[in-house]
Formats: sequence, C-alpha cells, structure tokens
Amino acid sequence: MTVKVRFLGTGNAFADGGRSHACIHLESTGASLLLDCGGSSLPAIKKFLDPATIQAIAISHLHGDHFGGVPYFLMEQYFAGRKAPLAIGGPRELQQRATKAGEALYKDFFGKITIDYGLSFITLKEAPVSLGGAEVSALPVKHVAESDPHGLRVKIDGKLIAYSGDARFSDELIAVAKGADLFICESTNFSKSDPAHLSYAELIANRAKLDCGRMILTHLGAETQAHLADLEIEAAQDGLLLTL
Repeated sequence: MTVKVRFLGTGNAFADGGRSHACIHLESTGASLLLDCGGSSLPAIKKFLDPATIQAIAISHLHGDHFGGVPYFLMEQYFAGRKAPLAIGGPRELQQRATKAGEALYKDFFGKITIDYGLSFITLKEAPVSLGGAEVSALPVKHVAESDPHGLRVKIDGKLIAYSGDARFSDELIAVAKGADLFICESTNFSKSDPAHLSYAELIANRAKLDCGRMILTHLGAETQAHLADLEIEAAQDGLLLTL
C-alpha cells in the first residue's frame, strides 16, 4: 500500500523565499485530499494535479495562509464543470468564514450562484471522520486562539500522517504526533522565540518527546530558510513528493 504526499506549499503567511502558502496533497488508492488550502494554493495545485480529482480538504485553522484558497478553489471548480462532490472539514466557523471571504472577493458569485456539485462542510473533532477516502481527526493545539487551531491526524491506506498546522510546542502537539508514521511539523523560525509558532531549536530540544517516525518540516520562514544547511531534521520544499 502506497501513500503519496505532495508538498504544494511550504511557506509562511508572508511567502518568505517565494514559497506558496500551506497546502499538502495526500493520495492513495481511493483517497485524495488536501491538508490546508492557503491563499496562494490554486496555482500550486494546478501545477501538479487536476483539482477535480481532489475529494476533500481538511483545514487546520482559520488563518488566510491556511484556508484563504478555499473560495478560489470552489469557484474554479464550479466554472470547470465539476461533477464530483467536495467535502471540506475544519474548525467550527470554517463555513461561515470561507463564505464571508468569498463574498468579499467575488460578491457577484458567492451568495448569488448555487454551487451544484455537492459541497459539504463538516467540523473536525477528536473523533475520526471519513473525509476524502481517509479517516481524519483534529486535536487542539496552542497557536492564536481566534483561529481555532488544530493539528490533524490522517489515517490513509494503513499509514498515519500527523500535521501540526500552526502551533507552539506543548503537550497538545505531542498528542498530535503520537504514533505517526510521518509527522509534518511547522518550523517558522530557526531559533527565535515566538508565542504562536515553533522554532527548529525547540523541536531539536524536544524531539525525544515526539513519538513519531519520519518527521519533515514545513511553514518555513526566512530565518529557517537561511539555515537549511544546518538542519538535522528533513525540510520540505514546494513540489516535494514523498512516498510512504
């Protein structure tokens, strides 16, 4: 059984280094879903795959570099003639916030045109739900409280993939990573302390607490990118494809 993990966007909110916003594609037999869909995700998606093949999107939290691409994705698929249903899971206010963002961007579309390809929103919680051919659960993490931050755990084709979303180090993050075959973890900073984000230095200091197999860094800010040669943990780049 094979799971393909494509890093479509590995940057932070400010697209440091020209990296695209957070977006990761998971694919296996009968499953195809995105982890996050940041504001700049649609061009990155189209570079590597047909958006129509994506069955679902799982959103970690409500910051634009993680869910801001949803309105563009929904509208593009409408005009592309999508027929397959699309499920979007995430925090409690995801549907409301995505709808408001869409109306702000394209008032002539959102709120006036009915999306007819079977769009559904669900709130992700600790109990796993079926999403895009995988089982997805969401555990709260420490970040900016107003964004309703969660780490995601995805069981897909016999593998467990964990994703930090945006988070600072905490016991909650340890729970997200526990038992994962692959832990995709943010490392916005290299050594700088940040109340909302992780640094590489913190991850190295606490690596033994993270009960996971392979670990790969994403959401890389300028400071981390300046130290890529110094990293002892694998770092992703836009377009990277892993096979598990």
